[in-house]
Amino acid sequence: MRDADLKSRMQSSLLAIETAANAYVASVTSENLHNFPAEPNVGKVTGDELVTNYTQRFAGKKGPARFIYDEIKALPSGDRCPYCDQRDIATLDHILAKAHYPALAVAPDNLVGSCSECNKVKGDTPPNSLAEVPLHPYFENISGERWLWAHVNETAPCSVSFFVVVPAVWPPILGTRLVRQFQLFGLDALYGSQAAREISDIREGLSRHFAVGGTIAVRSELNHQWQSRIQNQLNSWKTALYEALTISDWFCGGGFQQR
Repeated sequence: MRDADLKSRMQSSLLAIETAANAYVASVTSENLHNFPAEPNVGKVTGDELVTNYTQRFAGKKGPARFIYDEIKALPSGDRCPYCDQRDIATLDHILAKAHYPALAVAPDNLVGSCSECNKVKGDTPPNSLAEVPLHPYFENISGERWLWAHVNETAPCSVSFFVVVPAVWPPILGTRLVRQFQLFGLDALYGSQAAREISDIREGLSRHFAVGGTIAVRSELNHQWQSRIQNQLNSWKTALYEALTISDWFCGGGFQQR
């Protein structure tokens, strides 16, 4: 920092920033993040100065800490947004928005790679309850239980709806948060549009199977695709899609040909 006064005040505030970062982790693990205090200033620096530090020195393309920004973007899901599990990561999202929690502006545990669309939808509004706290991909792993399902709509052209079924072994609040997040990011519509493209892509191949072996041949092919995807990712939209297609008598019996 070339501004000697700002540099001095920032250095004198490091302990307060580190304390806030540690308190953040404790709040996440105790499911109390919605009560984390929103403070406009930290130590001897203002919130605006901390936000500027993030945008210019951390997130800026030529910022001295940009390499850390890029490393965090790759955690924990590589190149795919953890909110929608569909679009590529393009930016970093603050779980607790830097506008209201400037002490956490560069705290790595508060920064999660996301796509631009989900980042915009999530917004900067502070959570008022635990139900409004987004699921944290660093601390909350929900991949072990099946929760994403799909249903084939017998329409022309065929369409598929996606929905959440909360596992019975989950705490109720976890299911509430997941359902809210699913709705907030419009995942039914997003996955539905992807499913429509997928069905269009496989229609010709299914027609060949149908011509040779009818419903049984189509179901066998779809089941093969389903089993392949469920081994790779339990809650992907493709896993849910191919299961729904496999068990649909209407789709396997020729419904896939509806345009």
